[in-house]
Amino acid sequence: MAMTHDYLDFLNERIDIAPANSEEELQAAQVISDLMSQHNVEPSIEDFETPIAPTLAPSVLAILMLVGLVLAGVTPFPVNFIGFLLAAVPAVLSVLRLFGREVSFSFGPTAQSQNVVAVHRAEGPLVTKGSRTIVLVAHYDTPRESPLRTSPLAPYLATLAKVSHPCSFVAAVCAFLQLMGFLPLPFRIVVLIVGILASVPSVTLAVGSVMERTSPCTEGANDNKAAVAALLGVLENVRPSGAEPKAREFERPAEEAPADAEAAQEGEVPAEAAPEAQEADQPAPQPELPMGVRHGEEVLRALAILPEDCELVYVEPAPRSVEEPAAGATSTIELDAAALGRADAPAAEAPVTAADLPTDRFSIVMEDGGEGVGPQDEAGLTIVAGDDPDATQEVPVQRPDAPSDPEWGKTSFRPQLSSVARRASLFDLPDPSESENDPFDTGAGAPTAQAPAERTDEDPLAPAPAQDAPEPISTISAADLEEARPKKAGILDRLRGLARRKGSSDADSADDDAWRGGAATRSGLRLVDGEDAPAEDELRDAVLKLGDDALIAHDIWFVALGGSSLGHAGMRSFLARHRSEVRGCFVVNLDCVGAGALTALKSEGLELTRRGDRRIYRLLSGVAADLHSELALAPHDWADTDATPAMRSSLRGLTLMGLDANGLPALSKTPDDVADNVSGDQAATVAAMVTEMIRRS
Repeated sequence: MAMTHDYLDFLNERIDIAPANSEEELQAAQVISDLMSQHNVEPSIEDFETPIAPTLAPSVLAILMLVGLVLAGVTPFPVNFIGFLLAAVPAVLSVLRLFGREVSFSFGPTAQSQNVVAVHRAEGPLVTKGSRTIVLVAHYDTPRESPLRTSPLAPYLATLAKVSHPCSFVAAVCAFLQLMGFLPLPFRIVVLIVGILASVPSVTLAVGSVMERTSPCTEGANDNKAAVAALLGVLENVRPSGAEPKAREFERPAEEAPADAEAAQEGEVPAEAAPEAQEADQPAPQPELPMGVRHGEEVLRALAILPEDCELVYVEPAPRSVEEPAAGATSTIELDAAALGRADAPAAEAPVTAADLPTDRFSIVMEDGGEGVGPQDEAGLTIVAGDDPDATQEVPVQRPDAPSDPEWGKTSFRPQLSSVARRASLFDLPDPSESENDPFDTGAGAPTAQAPAERTDEDPLAPAPAQDAPEPISTISAADLEEARPKKAGILDRLRGLARRKGSSDADSADDDAWRGGAATRSGLRLVDGEDAPAEDELRDAVLKLGDDALIAHDIWFVALGGSSLGHAGMRSFLARHRSEVRGCFVVNLDCVGAGALTALKSEGLELTRRGDRRIYRLLSGVAADLHSELALAPHDWADTDATPAMRSSLRGLTLMGLDANGLPALSKTPDDVADNVSGDQAATVAAMVTEMIRRS
């Protein structure tokens, strides 16, 4: 799972922050899309719109609930009635959600975000019609810092969220009692105090949510990048690429070139003159020159490879001629300027004769068939004189004499075997006088092998001396078999034998060399340790790759969600587009998996709580036990995750999340969410667990 580490390092290096509804989020989506495209899949970026502040309206209503409660208790009618309405709005919304009526606050401006979706279609010999579809999701938008996560209230945030909705009903009832003017004043004051205390949990969370919108963004190393790296690690297991993670560089707008005279003096060219400048900068087309011809100064100037102030001096080459001394005739080979590419060269000054050439290395053969330099043999090669080690020496060829058989060279020819060869071929025949021994007969009455009779070298074909008569084979009765059968050892005998085996080492055991089946004896086995021993990750990856046919036999959707901080808008948009395509799928949500205690969420959602799928948890827990990894199970019924909308849409889902000691997502929405605090090994373990879960599903 080394690629998961590489993806995590690449994302931490390439993506700084990517808040929802920002240009950085779009660039992060393009980076993830480029990484997915390296695995032979076609990712798509799906844009969507969502309200810019879906969580702001509930926070404002919670603050107005406290204001309305105070107005209902201290003001006369009809102002106290308006206060009662403000205090009752959160309770009314909670009742509507309990009955399945989700109220969305879509007023105000909208935000732009996008999902990155890549699909692996099922393939391989194990593809069946009813194979399970897997949807693997992880959000990539960066959250903002939450002041409550770093405050002393952090251990109680989950409890405050759980009691906030029941307390909203108490606050509504207390506001209603303030309208009863016939009740005693002390009683109404006590009820008002109770209502204010009941609104504290909701108001505390609302104030923290409003402050969070103005806080700086975190790096999101664990909140989103670790989960995206694990998702890409699973994609690497499904469709291996082995390539180093890389993404294309984004094009930046080119700066306008200055067009004034000062810019021209500095060497910069105006935009209007760009085409002419480009044409001027391009070198002149080089003429095509024939090969093997020497050219003069004009051609060299035309190539424009030397500065114009460089002085060129052309030296005319002196012609050469080769003369062969012969009796009464002289053959001359002139190497004049025409052979060198110039026809206007002067005549030769100093001819070169054949006497000046070495005659012990080569020979010049004339076109008219005349003899070359030096004496030649029958093959036309020059006879070299002297003891030169490089010279070619004539080696006499010796050919074997033809056989005297008149059939030699005909198809009826058969080689004649000598008498010795005929007699030697009889040595391989078994001796009928010897008694044979069955090597597989280990009984007590089995005949023993007799030593072969010694033969003299005088006559190798002399018959062997007579052997003694073989011993008769004895019979074994049933009583003998019963007596020879080993008796079953008792418990004490087995305990004594176990103690002896435990006390003695394997190296000192006398039965170590006895073969008990398998590839080798116990003494032949050895433990591989040190540098030769494979790493644990390599062994795990090798074992997991044995079931690749079962892995690729599923339709697997890899979805990087955007706009998660905007009310999980990315998951809602994905379900709205692909709900029919992922019918009956398993949804696995990865969130904050690089730090904290790895946990499967048993339940999710504050309102309309949904249970995590038990079958997915059984598969993951079995894989975790096989990989010697810890996987806890804990409820998360105080907040939603990206898998909660899918569960409410009747899809089977589960969330894997790293939790801290307070039961909150580890490092999420805190300044400590940096790369140094994230474990790449844990993200790789999650990728291995999800990969094996897909194989077994």
